[in-house]
Amino acid sequence: CNKIFFSNIMKQKKEYDDSWRWTADLIVKYAPENYDERGIYRKDEWTSSSDIGKVYDGKRFTREEYLETEDKYVQAVIRGMELAGCSFLTVEYLFVSRKKSDMKRRFTPKNPLYEQNKDLYDMFLNIKEGMRIHISQIEKAVRLNLRGYIDCDLTNKKKDFYVRFGFDYYMYFNSNIDKCILKKEIEKIGLYFNPR
Repeated sequence: CNKIFFSNIMKQKKEYDDSWRWTADLIVKYAPENYDERGIYRKDEWTSSSDIGKVYDGKRFTREEYLETEDKYVQAVIRGMELAGCSFLTVEYLFVSRKKSDMKRRFTPKNPLYEQNKDLYDMFLNIKEGMRIHISQIEKAVRLNLRGYIDCDLTNKKKDFYVRFGFDYYMYFNSNIDKCILKKEIEKIGLYFNPR
């Protein structure tokens, strides 16, 4: 069984084309002035929902602050979809762990996002490769990615719009949307567009 799992992971990695990174637009919460000349972010700040309750710059990071930022990422995806003329995105390269230990950690009252996670539970259980997610439901898939509960690309090949998620709250768009327009819209939301 482990050999099959490992073989499937390797197959997925072999098939996954990373060349999109060369043309992707980076959308993040990280301010440009905190990147050094090599593009490395130097300020110590939160990078995950698991950081809720930790202290950064002498201040405890709260659930409300986390959700405020997560909402901005959701708004960015929805705005990108609107600009690209997308009514849906398709799930590609999905990885999701539904092991009992993961479920317990994510969907119990001990989790600081327990109340918010309840709204995502059905999507978490039912999301699958090739699934089309309407713009009215896309926020759930975005939140699941940002919280690290799933890992997938959200794409609309016909409209040439792709959303990908990296570590440390990095999000990438590949699209034909005019970069000046996209930058303006992303910054209006309160995020940074290609900050480094």
